[in-house]
Amino acid sequence: MNSSRIRALVKKELNSYFDSPSAYVLFIVWLVAASYFFFRAAFLNNEASLRPLFELLPWLLLFFVPAATMRSLAAEKKDGTLEVLLSHPISEAEVIIGKLVANVVFILIALALTLPIPVGLAFGGRLDIGMVVGEYLGAAFLIVGLASVGLFASSLSRNQTVAFIISLAITFLLVASGMEYVLMAIPFPLTAVVRQMSALSHFNSMTRGVIFLGDTVYFAALTLAFATLSYFGLKQERESHRSSRYKNLRLGTGLMIIVAVLSSLIGTAAGGRVDLTSGKLYSLSGTTVKTLRGLPDKVTIKFYASRQLPTEVESSFRDIKDIISDYQAASNGRVDAIFKSPEDGAQAQQEIQEAGIRQVQFNVVGQDGYQVKQGYLGLTIDYQNQREAIPFISKTDDLEYQLTRLINKMSRTKRKKVAFLTVTDTNRHAQASDEQGGYDAWRQMLGDEYEVTDLKLGSGRKVPANIGTVIIAGPRGSVPPEELFALEAFLKRGGSILALIDGLDVNPKMMYVVPNRNNFDAFIEHFGFKVEPKLLFDTRANQPINAGSPGNTFSLPYPFWMRVGPASDDLVVRDVGSVVIPWGQPVGPAKPGQKVIPLLATTQFAGAQTKDFAIAPDPNMKVDQGQLSQFLVAGARKFKGGGRMIVVGDSDFLRDRFIAVPESQNGAFGVNAVDWLIQDSSLTEIRAKNTQARMLVFPSETTRNMVRYINLIGLPLAVAAGGAIRLNRRRRLTRRKYAA
Repeated sequence: MNSSRIRALVKKELNSYFDSPSAYVLFIVWLVAASYFFFRAAFLNNEASLRPLFELLPWLLLFFVPAATMRSLAAEKKDGTLEVLLSHPISEAEVIIGKLVANVVFILIALALTLPIPVGLAFGGRLDIGMVVGEYLGAAFLIVGLASVGLFASSLSRNQTVAFIISLAITFLLVASGMEYVLMAIPFPLTAVVRQMSALSHFNSMTRGVIFLGDTVYFAALTLAFATLSYFGLKQERESHRSSRYKNLRLGTGLMIIVAVLSSLIGTAAGGRVDLTSGKLYSLSGTTVKTLRGLPDKVTIKFYASRQLPTEVESSFRDIKDIISDYQAASNGRVDAIFKSPEDGAQAQQEIQEAGIRQVQFNVVGQDGYQVKQGYLGLTIDYQNQREAIPFISKTDDLEYQLTRLINKMSRTKRKKVAFLTVTDTNRHAQASDEQGGYDAWRQMLGDEYEVTDLKLGSGRKVPANIGTVIIAGPRGSVPPEELFALEAFLKRGGSILALIDGLDVNPKMMYVVPNRNNFDAFIEHFGFKVEPKLLFDTRANQPINAGSPGNTFSLPYPFWMRVGPASDDLVVRDVGSVVIPWGQPVGPAKPGQKVIPLLATTQFAGAQTKDFAIAPDPNMKVDQGQLSQFLVAGARKFKGGGRMIVVGDSDFLRDRFIAVPESQNGAFGVNAVDWLIQDSSLTEIRAKNTQARMLVFPSETTRNMVRYINLIGLPLAVAAGGAIRLNRRRRLTRRKYAA
């Protein structure tokens, strides 16, 4: 096989593409469709992610690839140029490889034209560059596989339209067979096989930023299978069907298909992956490895899973199994992994029931319609005489945190104490009761790692020595001086305080705001913090609120429920997506020259009300754009004696109502803050890996529109202009007269 002949053929094919107006029409339609649907979804969700683009990509390729590849061999057959080509010193295999490479390069150029989209998004948010690389790499694998399908379809007919339809049909089967509603309509025993043969299932795995060996083997096998079929289609026309050479050709083609299918199946069973995400979301953290290797005794993880799982759960099975295998491999023999199924017999079923693994019900499609089936997907962790269970694993993005947390919980001999300062008999400060609920959910999260208790400071009492952090949530009224002295002494001897301070008292039922009169402001000011009595709002990043009458509610943006993000790269907020701060106030240093570690901040489109407070939902809220800026809402300080303090200008964000807000990490930030204060950040690194969507907030509306319309209009016009210049130059060359 001669590489120079293949390169010459690739160059010829690419020139034929770009010497035709159809190539530029394809590019323009591709760019307009991709940009229009992507920006509509991305701007609606305000998410700094390319996920909407790559969710749409297989369906764009469903039409683009057949259109780009239909002429490869069909046009050569129709025009009679294929025989001329093969009369040159070039083999059929070299023709197939050259045509396939040219098709792939052409489609990859179309994919590369979408790169201005992530470049533009970078002006409005922090993209996970590793995930972006994984998404584009997965798209490249998908393109190679589908291009081989298109080449095969083109080898079957002299008619380009027929080739387009055949390629479209096969591509649709490869893509649609990986969709959940299609898998639900397939008889249950065949679901796993169909999922394995689907290109969509393997592509979706790659778009997370993780390249699995099995997925790459699948696309290589797909390409090999259809390239072999294309070679057979090209070669068999030149051989007599009665000759031994034709029989050998048919036998060899069959063997290559079998090898491709077996390679795909074996590759999927094999492990191995590369995690490209910036936070190594799908790799064990250093904290987990250190924890496992420091275990004084063995840990046994038993994974209980049914062999026949519902389609919506089966996709998680591989991730769970991989994570458990990683634990076993990283532990240097300290972790045993056991995989069991209820189908293993009556003893296995009894063991699952005794372990506390929950049986779940799901619908499957049978011959007589929907049927209810039952299955298991849970695990247990055994350490010495202790057992912890996760009865049902509904998601895998926080599984490492859950596993390491439970192992830590069982292996620790003593847990540190965290105390909530509570109401005493003589004053009312600490937890103000309101309509937002208490701190039960947050206390439960803290209880997974620490011993959580209540602290009452009366006259002459001190903070007990076994308490590492005191949480003061929403102080109201006057605090007795002796209690402040006890807290000050606690800080000076190395203790830490998390202060959730309301500079303003907000009544959401009556819709009024008044100053919060308390003497705790002077206490935190003594330690370098100040919470200003200003009511913050953010015009861009905020949480919607339900408004209207009962039975006729609607959602509208509520600027006073701000979505804030990390203000630094400190471990407390590293990789935290967003935190909802309702009715927050700005936090800053008490005096000029004092420094506060920035933790959480609004976007640069936030404002502040200082008087005439109006907190009612108002879609026509008037805002002076010139007064908008960025505000800090949470900060931290370290002191010489080892003490630490974090101050947040809001006490509601960790209450039950706001911890439950979707797509927010209020609880994670609250636990991270206590970890940092108590100087035990062993799990913070893992918890931060469970990231939510990164916010997309552009510096201005002009920048936002510029990013959209450069991709939607500017780039297609540039492609059209470039095509017109090239085609016009070629037309002039063809009209030029040459002297004999």
